[in-house]
Amino acid sequence: MSIVVITGPHPDSESSDPSDLCRLWERAQSTGVDLVWRQCDTFDQLSRCLATPDDDAELIMLDVDAARIPSSQVDPMREALSALPMPYIEMHADSDAVDASTLAPGHPSVVSVVVPGNAMVSYDMALSIGLRLLRNRPATGIRLAA
Repeated sequence: MSIVVITGPHPDSESSDPSDLCRLWERAQSTGVDLVWRQCDTFDQLSRCLATPDDDAELIMLDVDAARIPSSQVDPMREALSALPMPYIEMHADSDAVDASTLAPGHPSVVSVVVPGNAMVSYDMALSIGLRLLRNRPATGIRLAA
């Protein structure tokens, strides 16, 4: 079982400290969940990551500002989000960021976590929510559906 974190292209000023990422990974591991990181450098790569998440992924944590998606990538993003077989949580460090779920209203995010100026706190909060969702999923092995 895993949570896949997919991050879109960000300005260099928004890079994450590797030790913070390691702490998130360790936290997930302590609950028996793998935390898989997919850093996408282009919006095309982001659409492909969304279209093919890991086979054992139970949840996606998505960090992308929909307002920054080029018009040529809106349709591929919409299709990828609409086809996701699992729920997703959005994270933002900017209160002006636009949720990607606005592109696919038929498959909205479970929640959007916004902590202005502190991406790692939004990631930490999203991970807490995600781990709780996975812990409380039905015992029958049925995947969560958004």
